[in-house]
Amino acid sequence: MRHLPPERTKKLGMRSRLVAVIAIACFVAMTGCGEPTGPRTIWRQSPPQPELTVSGLAVLAPELHDAADVFAQGVADPSLRGQAVLAVNHLADQLLAGKVVSSRAALAQLRTLLAKLSDIPAIELTPVGLALDYIERRMYEILNSN
Repeated sequence: MRHLPPERTKKLGMRSRLVAVIAIACFVAMTGCGEPTGPRTIWRQSPPQPELTVSGLAVLAPELHDAADVFAQGVADPSLRGQAVLAVNHLADQLLAGKVVSSRAALAQLRTLLAKLSDIPAIELTPVGLALDYIERRMYEILNSN
């Protein structure tokens, strides 16, 4: 095996390094993608599982639709008020549909929105937090009874 003299390796320019990087990238891409003439691999996904629904959650929804407007009255910022009404109504809709995972996600989204409302005094947000705690506890009771 013949070794190159040190001065020859120093003369390699940017262009040859770029060519080497492109060659390595092409090799990695070809090995990662597989050969186009080889057998085709068919990926079969299982169909999406329907979300668990519990009809007992619907009893929690009517009060939330009424509470959305009352809750939003304390929010001074119009865009935040709209977000609050949408979040409460979304939670109520998910409870009405009986969707367990979506209800939990909507409840978490509403709690996150409450944390952003720093301009509202805590005394006004406490009843909303207690109402969300009540809804979460009732959801847990309903889900464990089924």
